[in-house]
Amino acid sequence: MASILAILSTTTPMVAHSIKVTAVGIKRSAGPLYPVFAVYFVGCAVTAIAVFIDKARRVRGLARAQLQYLGIGVVVMATGGITSNLLIPLLTGRSNSSSFGPYFVMPLVLLIGHAIIRHRLMDLRLVLSRGMTYLMASAFVSAVVIVVVRLVFFRGRMMPEPRDALIATIVSLLMLSVPGQRIVERLVDPYLYRRRLDYQSALRDAAHRLSRLMQPSELASELRSFLSDTFVPEAFAMIVRDSENQKVEALGATMPMKSSLQRAVTSLADGNSPSVFFVGASRTARDRRTTHEALRQVGVELVITLGRRSQSFGAILLGPRKSGDAYFAPDLAFLESLAELASIALENSLLYKQRIQMLEYSDRLLEALDSAVVAVDVEGRITSFNSASRTLLGLSDDHRRSHLDILPSQVAWALALAITEAWRPTEVEASIDHAGRGPLPVILSTAVLHDEPQRISGALVVVTDLSAVKALEHNQRRVEHLAMMARFYAGIAHEIRNPLAAISNFISMLPDRFDDAEYRETAARLLPHEVNRIVGLADRLRLMAPSEGGKLVEIALLPLLTDIIALHGPAAAEAGCKLVLTSPPDAPRIAGDPGQLVQLFVNLFKNATESMPRGGDINVEISHRASGSGEECVAVSVVDEGVGIDPSLRGRIFEPFFTTKPTGTGLGLSICQEIADFHRARLTIAPRFGRPGTIAQVEFPCLNLDTAGRALTGSLQIVRDF
Repeated sequence: MASILAILSTTTPMVAHSIKVTAVGIKRSAGPLYPVFAVYFVGCAVTAIAVFIDKARRVRGLARAQLQYLGIGVVVMATGGITSNLLIPLLTGRSNSSSFGPYFVMPLVLLIGHAIIRHRLMDLRLVLSRGMTYLMASAFVSAVVIVVVRLVFFRGRMMPEPRDALIATIVSLLMLSVPGQRIVERLVDPYLYRRRLDYQSALRDAAHRLSRLMQPSELASELRSFLSDTFVPEAFAMIVRDSENQKVEALGATMPMKSSLQRAVTSLADGNSPSVFFVGASRTARDRRTTHEALRQVGVELVITLGRRSQSFGAILLGPRKSGDAYFAPDLAFLESLAELASIALENSLLYKQRIQMLEYSDRLLEALDSAVVAVDVEGRITSFNSASRTLLGLSDDHRRSHLDILPSQVAWALALAITEAWRPTEVEASIDHAGRGPLPVILSTAVLHDEPQRISGALVVVTDLSAVKALEHNQRRVEHLAMMARFYAGIAHEIRNPLAAISNFISMLPDRFDDAEYRETAARLLPHEVNRIVGLADRLRLMAPSEGGKLVEIALLPLLTDIIALHGPAAAEAGCKLVLTSPPDAPRIAGDPGQLVQLFVNLFKNATESMPRGGDINVEISHRASGSGEECVAVSVVDEGVGIDPSLRGRIFEPFFTTKPTGTGLGLSICQEIADFHRARLTIAPRFGRPGTIAQVEFPCLNLDTAGRALTGSLQIVRDF
């Protein structure tokens, strides 16, 4: 159809004829097929536009933006051209408006040019030099001025005239002047993604923007904003590698970045210093060509590696400049300087991120602790505490920056001693007064905080509630006590049954052998012995409850032990043993029951004597020191040179009726344990290291704490030879 109409319009007057140019415009006479031609032409244009719109709806992203501008230009051109050159002549029979038709091509050219420059239509990379920019700007302004002049002064005269060349010349000269160049640069360069870059000023701006502490993601956003303002790249991405866990991530990326490509990018950096290189350079090493090809495919043109102190932090990836310009030598020098700043900023950012993570981890850890943690500065003011401190120590937010004297006295003293380095309490048991629970057993540990190696900035204390532990210990002791009593009663039944059985046998034979002199003689000899066995057992049982009737008085251990050694030394001497007492002259006093203490030490002396069948020295040492819990105590050690205790039996030595002696009752050490518990003392039996023998040690709490700080000088040695 189109071919037929084209042949008929050029060879016959069937479409149009008598076409001529007059002073008022183009004139023509319509032929009989002119309406057919008009309908066909409009139908083809509408169909083409419909197909174009249908395809444009199916695409997304950059392609859709490109087609939108192209479609708008085509619609404007088609609508204006068809209306002025076809529809108006068809309806009016005159072609006076035909001269306006060619001008509707200008919107199409402008929109397509905009799509090419801004949205890379047809993937054309225009290299618009500054001269080309001025030429295009001069042509556009000249066309606008010519149209305005004709509309204002020469209406109806739309054909080119000599004055148009004069107008174009004047416009070009004005635009080439200094003010004109500034106006062109200010208006046109941003549209073309160009700007005249002052490298020194831009570098100062970069240093200012990158100098603050920020997270790596914030740094990536700042760099992307800065580079978009200066070079306007088509794509940006910052690849960051965390040196702690070697994790690689892409930040601020405007291009698709697979994890494998991210790791490959980090291998491009040599780690010595920042560098800048083009993707796909001719001198690229063979082992890196695959990475370069992958980067080129995602639209990367320039790689800026980041690193300091022989450590690689990552890289910045830049796409081509939207202006179409290349990255010239001054640009690369500027980017190298920027890479130095970015490397420093990224190093600080990664350290800042680690610090934030450590603080968050510490905060979560402190909040998860059941122990109260309180920190103070060198002036003794509370700086921070965790949630457990609110319930255990009664602190609130109002107590921040308060002096430590609002804390329980034991906690406050522990912090004060730690700050002054007078003493650093560690795992010290204490009792604090709780507002709702009364006296509360706790364990204290302190640590000194330093902001410099030799400068103290504060201290912290960890307070752990021991009430649950103490309750468990109490229940455990109760269970152990009940188990011990069960064994104890079984032992009593066994020990009493033997003499009672003998007595029962003699009594059962009494009616038949009452007149037997031998029977009476045997009964008179054995019955008192068996009764004495029961009486002796009863006496020992009475000692199993030392707290009954016991009375604590102030006692000096040195005179007490001196008297005990004087009384029992001869018996030890008969066994070839010598008791040697060593003590400081000013050992603190204790609170104790003299009778029970005599029983305690006599049992220990007896066990030591019986463990040395060949004789030897038994050293009795009194010392003043800190116990395992940190409290001041007076310790009495009985050190023998005997055969020691079998390690397999050491765990049972305090059980009632457990003995390794042929004639022993197994009550000696269990009685000693009961006496020690009554005095709040600690009894331990341990072997001597490197030498034969055993050390039996009893730690008594001091009665008078005022003497705890006095220096212990001198010693007194009392030797009894019997």
